[in-house]
Amino acid sequence: MSLSRIWWVLALHLVLVTSASAGPKRVLVLPLDGSADPSARGKLNLSVQKLAKDGAAGAVVTIGDATFDEAAAAVGCDPATPKCAVSVRQTLGVDELVYGTVTADPTGQTIVVIRRSSATDNPPKDTTVVLGPTDPPGKAERELAPIFGVAPRDTTVTRPQPLPLPPGPPEPRRDNTKRNIGIACASGGGVMLLIGLVLWNSASGKQDEVDSAPTRTVADLMRLQDLEDRTQTLAITGDVMVLLGLGLGGYGAWVLYTDSKENRTVVVAPTATPAGPGVAIGGTW
Repeated sequence: MSLSRIWWVLALHLVLVTSASAGPKRVLVLPLDGSADPSARGKLNLSVQKLAKDGAAGAVVTIGDATFDEAAAAVGCDPATPKCAVSVRQTLGVDELVYGTVTADPTGQTIVVIRRSSATDNPPKDTTVVLGPTDPPGKAERELAPIFGVAPRDTTVTRPQPLPLPPGPPEPRRDNTKRNIGIACASGGGVMLLIGLVLWNSASGKQDEVDSAPTRTVADLMRLQDLEDRTQTLAITGDVMVLLGLGLGGYGAWVLYTDSKENRTVVVAPTATPAGPGVAIGGTW
């Protein structure tokens, strides 16, 4: 402990003892000891000082400069014993002493221990708060508030819920008659085209029989004539079915295309979004 710290403790003792005989309750808040990062201890010091002031109604709260361990060294007692807190408090002439430690463990957690020593508290009151690496900054202050008689503050930010919007107008019912006609024509045209292709294939096979048919006798010539007539019939029927299939299928495709263009609409309707009221844009085809 530095010499300047010892002089501070002795000077504070003289000042506080001089005025302790009369006046309001006096509370002394000492800086926190411990191995935690100085910036973390600094933030927790501010939280403890604020809680001590909020909870000390009508009392005079003084912020100390030396830690409890340094004050104990100046008084000559062991800071690990409860009696040492009483000795330091009585030596400094205050009604209540607030002190504690902030240590960091290997897992990344920060352990905060706060103690309050007064004439009515023997041993001193204490509370422990464990802070994880991802805990919000206000957790320590919320959990330390009860030891100072302060109601914990809820720092949770609640977003206002958007008001429900009235439903938009109902969508008009779609007439599918034209669409159904287009599907029927396209399907029928495909079937007729397939039949025509089958007839063409059959006529091609018959033509091979015509080309290889014997013509030596009258009976052979009559069979050849009959085979040629059937081949021609198959070919003509196949031609008709292919043409009808292409025409009917093309007409069905055109009907479907025009129906799709006629029924393509864009709908703009009010809706509630996570960020608040808005609009939804959609379409039907």
